[in-house]
Amino acid sequence: MKIGIIGAGAVGSIIAREFSKLPADKVQLTLMARTPRDGFTILEDGVKTYHEIQVHDVNKVSERFDVVFIATKTPALKMLKDTVDNITHKNSEIVYALNGMGYDSVFEGGIPSVVYISGQQHNDYIEHFVNQKIILPETDYTYIDELIAMINVRQQVNFELFKSSDFHKIRYEKLLINVGINSVTALSKNTSKIFEDDKMVQLTRQLLEEAITVVNKYNTDAVQVGDDFTETAMDMYYSYPRDMGTSMYYDVMANRTTEFEHIQQFIYNMKEDDDLHTPVLDMVVTLFAGYEKQ
Repeated sequence: MKIGIIGAGAVGSIIAREFSKLPADKVQLTLMARTPRDGFTILEDGVKTYHEIQVHDVNKVSERFDVVFIATKTPALKMLKDTVDNITHKNSEIVYALNGMGYDSVFEGGIPSVVYISGQQHNDYIEHFVNQKIILPETDYTYIDELIAMINVRQQVNFELFKSSDFHKIRYEKLLINVGINSVTALSKNTSKIFEDDKMVQLTRQLLEEAITVVNKYNTDAVQVGDDFTETAMDMYYSYPRDMGTSMYYDVMANRTTEFEHIQQFIYNMKEDDDLHTPVLDMVVTLFAGYEKQ
C-alpha cells in the first residue's frame, strides 16, 4: 500500500511518525511539503526526538498513492488541486485531515475526518501537546480498512484511526470545540491560559451556546448536539496545558491567513434568517473577517 501525507506540520508529522512504524514490506510512506528536508524533530513530554523521515517536495512527487492524507491548512486546498490529481489514481482514498467543514467537494471522493492532534510548529521543531486520533465515516474502504487493521495489531503504533457510525455528530462537536477555543485564543492572542479568566470563560460559554443553537436548528445531517455539550467542551479546554495554543492562535501570532471561513464563518452561514440572536458569534465572525482583510 502506498500512503502519501501532504503537510509536514504538527498533524502531518505526527501521522508520519506513527505510520512509519508499520511494516516496510506492506506500507510505502511518503511525507510531502513545500519545503523538502531530511527529517524533523518533535518535542514531546519535554524531550526532543529527531525522526529520519524524509520530507519530499510536494511539487516534485509524481508517484500515485492508494491513500492520501491532506494535513495542511484549509486555505491551501484549492492550490493543491492539480497536485492531488497528479498523485492519485481512480481508486485512491483522499482523507481530509483538516479542521472545519465546507470543503468536502474539493476532491472527488474526498473523505472527511475528525482530527484530534494538538501541536505547534516552531522554526526547527514541532511541539506535540495532546491526542493522536483520526475518526472517519462508517463505510467500506478499499485501502483504509486494511490500514486500520494493520494499526490495530501493532502496539508500537500509538495512533487511533477508526470509523464511527456517529461520525456526523462527532464532526459537528469537533467543529464546535474549534469555534470556542480557536476564537478566544486567536482574538485575545493568548493560550489556554485564557480560561483562568472568569469573564473569558463566560464569553466562551455564550459563544458555544449560540453556535450549538445554530447547528441544532439548521444542520442538514439530522444531528442534535446535547444541552450538556457546553460543559463537555469547557472541561476539555480546562484539561489542556496552559501554554497550549490553537491553530488559529498560531496563525494570528504569525500574521497568517486563518481557517475561520471553515470554522466560525461556516456556522454563521448556516443561519437561514436573522431572527436567531447570536451577538457573540456575529462579533467573532466580524472580527476575523476584518483580520483577513489586512
